[in-house]
Amino acid sequence: MPMFGFDEQYAYYGVTPVDNQFILEYLPNATGDAVRVYLYGLMQCYHPQQAMDIAQMARELSLSEDAILTAYRHWERKGLVRRIADNPPAFRYVSIKQLTMTGGAVPVDHEYEAFASAVYGLFGNDRRLHGAEMSRCYEWVEEMGLPAEVVVYLIREMIAQHGKNVAIKTIEKRAAMLAEEEVKTVEDAEIVLTRDKAVWDGSRAVIRRFGKRRAPSEDEQAMYRTWHVDWGFSQEDILAACAETVKGEPTFAYLGGILSRLRAQQKTAGVEAVLREEKDAAAPLKALLKVMKLQNVTINEGTLAVYADMRALYPDNIILMAGKECAKRGADFEGVMTTLKAWKRNGLESADDVTHYMKQVDDMNDFLLMLYEVLGVSVKPNAADRRLAKKWLENYGYDMGFVTQCAAWAIGKEKPMLYLDTVLGRFHEKGISTVEAAMQERENHQQTLAKQPVQTAPARGPKVVEQQNYTQREYAHTEDAMDAMMRKWQEENGDA
Repeated sequence: MPMFGFDEQYAYYGVTPVDNQFILEYLPNATGDAVRVYLYGLMQCYHPQQAMDIAQMARELSLSEDAILTAYRHWERKGLVRRIADNPPAFRYVSIKQLTMTGGAVPVDHEYEAFASAVYGLFGNDRRLHGAEMSRCYEWVEEMGLPAEVVVYLIREMIAQHGKNVAIKTIEKRAAMLAEEEVKTVEDAEIVLTRDKAVWDGSRAVIRRFGKRRAPSEDEQAMYRTWHVDWGFSQEDILAACAETVKGEPTFAYLGGILSRLRAQQKTAGVEAVLREEKDAAAPLKALLKVMKLQNVTINEGTLAVYADMRALYPDNIILMAGKECAKRGADFEGVMTTLKAWKRNGLESADDVTHYMKQVDDMNDFLLMLYEVLGVSVKPNAADRRLAKKWLENYGYDMGFVTQCAAWAIGKEKPMLYLDTVLGRFHEKGISTVEAAMQERENHQQTLAKQPVQTAPARGPKVVEQQNYTQREYAHTEDAMDAMMRKWQEENGDA
């Protein structure tokens, strides 16, 4: 044990002398971390701790061990610190006064000096780097493992691209990219940076296409790099895709969504032709939605696929005709396909066929509406009723006036259209085609019914007591003459 020593708390309450020469000449050009490391180590020189090592120092200063060693390499280059051991690292501080008074030579790091001289030469008199900036550049050599000549080449290219005021932080990102790709020669760096320049030029061209005048951000360049390098889109194809961004606010994210969709479809080349083809495919669908006034239906892969199925049935002009018919009847987008399938089942092939058929439908609907009014029912014309009306008018050969007159006998029936169909069917069997003949047939049938005896069915009543034993009257069920005629026809012909 030494005869003299400081109390354990002396270091906490004491002071550490720092030369003003250090503050004036060395501190301004050093990084903050380097100054922290130097001062903390200086305190340890005056008040050493037995357990102090690089790991402990890193914990005390909230720095990484690599940051501690980087700081001491900086002070070694300045001659203020000598490294006397490597495992574990040990350092000796050199007195600044002693160096000044004795004229002691400061050890020179020739590699660092050559590097600094080359970098200073790139900026010339237009910009003088601070010592901290130069130390940071040299960290790319020491920490990232890049050769010094590669870093010098990188700085030269970044100055050519961004000017001499380029931020060291911006250059550092490119340095990290070169390190990640394990670039070891200037030739390899040239390949990578040429590709990176294409990213810069391309992303700037996109911004110009958006109508803006500014430099692309790092994030925008990263997105462009993904499109160009990873996905394989050429600059020409990327700029062609910009045309699609006019539908909204043009942004890199919007453009990225378009390119992502094309990539998923494996259409990474010839984008202009691909987009033109998509527009050609979407134009008929757009026209269909416009004529139907369907603002809630968007043009996407799903609706384009449905339209492709429609095209398998009919050409665009007939699809548009179906859209117009659906619009008149308030049908939705799916109703167009239903209409087209119905036309196909009816054997319609041309636009003339459709026009003639729809005129028939419209005429038949007008007739049915008039007929419904006579029958006192409130329904919309439907295919089943149109088939009945077509049978009466075309197959039976009846005119609309005759059918309308006969419809009076179906008023109030549960199913008036089917009732009328039975009446007209019976008239057709007997060759009746005039109102007079139909009325005579009805009158003859009523007379026949009047001559028939009334048939009553025995009824089971409740138990009758003597006081209620009075003569009961017999009531015959009276029915409308046409009802009776219909019942008889049904008995003769079944349920037809």
